[in-house]
Amino acid sequence: MSETSTTPVRLTRKPERRTPPGPATGTVPGSGKTACIRTFGCQMNVHDSDRMRRMILDAGYAEVTRYEDADLVILNTCYVRENAVDRVRGHLGELTRLRREGRLKKVALTGCIGAAEESETLRHQFGIDLVLGTHNTYELAEFVGLPTMEETYTPELPGTGGEHSAFVTIMTGCNYGCSYCVVPMVRGRMVCRSKESILSEVDRLVEGGTGYVTLLGQTVDAWRRDGERFCDLLEAVAERAPRVSFTTSHPSNMEDRTLWAIGSRDTIVKRLHLPVQSGSDRMLKIMHRGYKAERYRRKIGVFRDAAPEGTLSTDIIVGHPGETEEDHEATLGLVEDCSFDSAYVFKFSPRDGTEAATLGEPVAPEVSQRRFVEVLRGIEGNAFKRNSRKVGSVEELYVRHGANEDGRAIGETWTGHAVHLKTEANPGEYVRATIESAGPHALYGSLCGSPYGDLAPYGDV
Repeated sequence: MSETSTTPVRLTRKPERRTPPGPATGTVPGSGKTACIRTFGCQMNVHDSDRMRRMILDAGYAEVTRYEDADLVILNTCYVRENAVDRVRGHLGELTRLRREGRLKKVALTGCIGAAEESETLRHQFGIDLVLGTHNTYELAEFVGLPTMEETYTPELPGTGGEHSAFVTIMTGCNYGCSYCVVPMVRGRMVCRSKESILSEVDRLVEGGTGYVTLLGQTVDAWRRDGERFCDLLEAVAERAPRVSFTTSHPSNMEDRTLWAIGSRDTIVKRLHLPVQSGSDRMLKIMHRGYKAERYRRKIGVFRDAAPEGTLSTDIIVGHPGETEEDHEATLGLVEDCSFDSAYVFKFSPRDGTEAATLGEPVAPEVSQRRFVEVLRGIEGNAFKRNSRKVGSVEELYVRHGANEDGRAIGETWTGHAVHLKTEANPGEYVRATIESAGPHALYGSLCGSPYGDLAPYGDV
């Protein structure tokens, strides 16, 4: 792996004063510059948007939430699935209409679509002013009027501070060649950030009031640097931050000592997201996943021993070219054996440039739909059984999302369960709650001593 400078990028212009949005339009009084950032896709894109937000604020823009209130709209995009591209096309059509009406000045397309060949077609079709991929986000700085910056290979420019939770990117790219995945094409080869740089950012965030740090990477547990491995970094972060988690992991990189660290470290949330994609060894080989189903089961066994009440989630693809009923049954068997608490289940979506797009006729849509439903039912059935075991327990909850218009907030247990409850606590605060009921996707509770009583399952069936 080539070495690259990790000197943090510093803005050389003093940020202008930021005034809160006015009550009527959401624009900044006295400022003619407004921007709206819309994010599509994974946590990596969320973090990239946070960095771009830092740039536009430092350039004197006020952030607004509506396209029609913005001088500049930034669409930070995902390219993993075809429907993600279709959604972006829909938004670009709406932005084109606003520009014709004179209600919008500039449009920037960033993220994974910006790194794909399709971006040039979109640029010409919709008259996009700026197209950026995932490795040259720093060019947005000059576009919005900041001094030109040269950014290193990984997000050294910090995002906005002062939030109760924050993402910290520790590596970018991916060295795997999964048959269905465009990430290596749009994010590039794996490059790991230095431990010193990561810990410096974590220290800055914690000093600024951040209570929850999530380590990010396409294959986050593949982090390696100067003879140290991911578990070394995770334990160092756990000693600094009050609450820590990480995503997304790859089974081939997951070490037993990392699983035991999750279970033994008080500040690490007992949650593991470990995508398996299929329970069939034949399909795992076709997908180039680099492991067999039995090896995956063994890792899950270690996690369950290390954190018996912890939550386990995964990704599963159904209908990949070549998948047979026997392969599907193997996946259902793995779902039952691992008893996942949740899963992202996808029907195969071919992406140009991937090997899977060239593997012949896809599985018939009606077959993929049936398999999708069967896997989902298996996941939800097991999740409901596991969640039901929490009913009656008293849990310490970290408030992730404050109360909505119905007074419902969402908290997170130390075992990674989402809990819906009524509380006036702010995001980032801790409360104690009794779990009153459960669904397959969440728990429902009330504050200890609260008069609210039971909450009906919200969105569960």
